[in-house]
Amino acid sequence: MLFTMRMTIALLGVGLVTGVARSAEPDVVEKQGDDGLTGLSVLSDKGSALATYTVNLKTHHEPATNNAGPIRQWERYRFGALFSFNDNQFTGEEFSKNKDPKLFSPSKLDIPGWAKTMKSAGMKYSVLTTRHTSGFLLWDSATSEFDVGNSPGKPDVVGEFVKECRKAGIAPGFYYCLWGGNEWMPHPNARAIILAQLHELATKFGEIPYFWIDMGFWGPSNLSTQEIYDSIKNEQPNAIVIMNQHTQDGSAIRYFPTDVMNGEVNVPPAQGHQAYRVVKGRKYYLPFEFEPVSQRAEEHNGQCTSTPEGVVGLWFNYGPGRGFKTSKPIGTKVVFDWIRKAYDRGAANVLLSVAADHTGSMRAEDVKQLEELGRMLGEAGLLAK
Repeated sequence: MLFTMRMTIALLGVGLVTGVARSAEPDVVEKQGDDGLTGLSVLSDKGSALATYTVNLKTHHEPATNNAGPIRQWERYRFGALFSFNDNQFTGEEFSKNKDPKLFSPSKLDIPGWAKTMKSAGMKYSVLTTRHTSGFLLWDSATSEFDVGNSPGKPDVVGEFVKECRKAGIAPGFYYCLWGGNEWMPHPNARAIILAQLHELATKFGEIPYFWIDMGFWGPSNLSTQEIYDSIKNEQPNAIVIMNQHTQDGSAIRYFPTDVMNGEVNVPPAQGHQAYRVVKGRKYYLPFEFEPVSQRAEEHNGQCTSTPEGVVGLWFNYGPGRGFKTSKPIGTKVVFDWIRKAYDRGAANVLLSVAADHTGSMRAEDVKQLEELGRMLGEAGLLAK
């Protein structure tokens, strides 16, 4: 839907305001004030105000300089879930390009069951894919019609996820995929829309300890990593914010500031992760998070990642009955050895990609995998005490 928006550009007050609108799709208008604060107005296609937000981009933040405070609390989680659930389960694609909100139609949405399984696996934190590559939002956002509010049943997946995680003693976190630059979903007003959506995530669901920002090179050129980082930190000062450094061993700092270094499906280097890093002459403490996958398939549509069992590893879970290849859990011992290697090389935390299938419930074989994995990690003394 965002591809079909029309652009309107206007100068209001002291700031350059860009807006994009189309029939039924809201328009986010940005105005930068003399006080340094950024005003965001979400307008209907008829010009009426749907929401107004004030985003603080003038107060700057930086990562921790030692392992104390919120970053130390984050390190104590040890093991968690990147809960990869969005419209991907309905398209069969790791990089979904769906534009129909009604495609998202889980018939047995069981978010309490997700939390129960994560708890039984010894997980202490979980990160939900609130917005993935298609742009579909798992909360009812004022900024878009392409969200759960316009899907069958209108489930507030984000709100329910946060509630059930807290009940289970699991710290809830939010994944958000960037977009709007030349590489993915080019859009002239991506900056304002992204800031408004991140503001909603940071203000509508209470305290959120972790924000996981993906695909930095897809973002619009007029929105900096520092602005993204500050916009979240100024609403959630105790939150840890990671800018995904992509598929590597954590040696390269590709986006800064970030509170955490990481390696998507890559363990730290053989010599171990170096948490203390110097950036622009200042030393920071940047612990490592390892993100393996738990699913694979014999073949897929060209978008996949690597695993110790072969190349076709998958972030999402693809159940039967949708007309595309079904995924299956990777062998528990294989995942265990993969995770243990990461810990041995200095990973502070492991965020394992897990998910429900298109029904919204977790399959029995996936629950068994995670429960067995939790038992093995506990027996090895690798879980949080």
